[in-house]
This record gives sequence, C-alpha cells and structure tokens, in this order.
Amino acid sequence: MIGSTEKINFAVAAVELWRGDTNSLQHVSDSANYVFSFIESGKRRYLRLAPTFRRTKNQLEAELEFVAYLRQGGINAMLPIASVNGRLVEEINRAENFLLACVFEEAEGERFRYDSVKFPKEHFKHRGGTLGQIHALSKTYLPSGDYRRFSWNEDKLLVETDNFLPKSEKIIWSEYEKLKEELQNYSKSSETFGLIHGDFGETNYRYQDEQLNIFDFDDCCYHWFVYDIAITIYPHGWRNEGLQLLERLLEGYSEKMELSVTLVDITMFCQWRLIYMFLVYAEKWGFENLSEQQAMWFEQKRENIARGYKVKI
Repeated sequence: MIGSTEKINFAVAAVELWRGDTNSLQHVSDSANYVFSFIESGKRRYLRLAPTFRRTKNQLEAELEFVAYLRQGGINAMLPIASVNGRLVEEINRAENFLLACVFEEAEGERFRYDSVKFPKEHFKHRGGTLGQIHALSKTYLPSGDYRRFSWNEDKLLVETDNFLPKSEKIIWSEYEKLKEELQNYSKSSETFGLIHGDFGETNYRYQDEQLNIFDFDDCCYHWFVYDIAITIYPHGWRNEGLQLLERLLEGYSEKMELSVTLVDITMFCQWRLIYMFLVYAEKWGFENLSEQQAMWFEQKRENIARGYKVKI
C-alpha cells in the first residue's frame, strides 16, 4: 500500500516529466488508480497513476491506442499527452515501488445530473448515439503491434474473486457463478462483441454544446456491446420512467449502430453490472471495520442482487 505522502512524491515526479507546474498539483481521487490534476502551458491536465499489479504497460498502451482511434473516428475522447521523452506511458520508480503514469486532456463541459422534472429524453438519445458510434467504430478496430486489452473474463477482479469475496456471501456467490456461466455460453460474434468503454456512466463524460467529451477508458475491455448499454442505463432502471429512458437511449443508439438486443438481454447485463460493482467494492473495502455508510451500501446491494434487476414499466 502506498501512503499519501508517497503518492504525492510519485505525482510530482510524473508532473515534472510532463513539464507541468508542480505547485498546481491537486489530488482528484483514489479508486483503482490515483488521479491528480495540474497545469501545463496554461491548460489543466489529468494525471493517472496506475499500480502495476492492476494494469500492465502493454494494456495501458492498448487503451491509449483505442482512445486515439476513436478520436480519429469522430468521438471526442480525451487524448493522452506525450511526456518530455515522447512516451504516453512512463514508469515511475520510487523506493522499490512502481506506478505507471499517463496524462490526459481535460474534458470540458458540465457533468450531467439527472432531473426527473425535466426528463432528459434528448440527452439520453444523445448518449445512446454516442455509444452506438463508439461500438460501430470498435467493430472495425484492429490493434497495432502487440497491444491488447483483456477480455471480460480475464478481468483481474473476476480471476481473483476467491481472494476477497468470503464464502459467507452466499447470495452473491450464487448469482455470480450462475450469471458468469450464462455469459460463458452467451452468443458472440463480431457484430455483438468487441472493445467497449466499460464504464460509460455519468461520471466519465462532460456535456458541452450537445457533445459528449468522454474520458476514463481504464475499464475498456473485450465484452458484449450490450454491456455498455446496461452500464449506461442500470442506475436509472429503478425509476418509474426507466423504460422510457431506455427507449430514448436505444433510439439514439440505433441511428449509429445496428444491434439486435431485447429487454431480457439488457436486464441480464444490468444484473451482471450490479454483481460486478459489488465485487469492485468488496475488493476495495473488504468486510471488516466498515463505516456505517459502507455497511449500508453492501446491504442494499445484496438486496438488489437477490431480488434481481428489473426495469420499471
């Protein structure tokens, strides 16, 4: 575990490699990675420090190549910026610890915040169109060199579930194993399966002049395209207007990408997303010495998973 002071030291070392102003360095978040912002040439940049046990350099280079490919195809994905050494990924070594550093453009615009009174149907149609365009481009994407992102079932979280999810979590294990087996046997073709964003939620884009400025492709992997749709809609499915939001999303999506998908398919992948997010926080928090808020979060998610995801009609 890297302490707070050491994270700052890593960040300062990285910012210097991008000719940034170290005095402008600000901590943004700690999740799977350590994220900071800083100023370089009068512009705000975002530094992402990735632990090497999570991602390899090859995987990061594959992610960044995909981002550049999408940008060339008309998606306003935030581009990585090369260091003074001309590299998009730098290995930072301090006191026998290694972190992989990348720097990105800032996504300008406003964060979307759901308002049931305004009912943002046009926004959801636009999100669907953007997602459809990403998937349409993904269908023709061929990585260069040895770059390769992992497939959904190679995700470290799924490979190492035994290490952090106690057997006492019987409901989660039961649903997880059942659904994982269904996915293993789920039909797959170049028309339905490819490289996806992997976390296309409201926190990972900004909205500006009817355009989505998209960032954080850290979870991009080879998966079913419908999973990206499920990620986008699942937080809203509990609402009374959930089905209407989904219809707008699919309306926009179909204008950019043909995909034969049913409500049953989307519901199954929404359930998988619920399970996946439970695993994310099980690994991050563990189950000992939880705060009251964390304990309540787990309890609510157990109930949701046991009940099964259903879009309100």
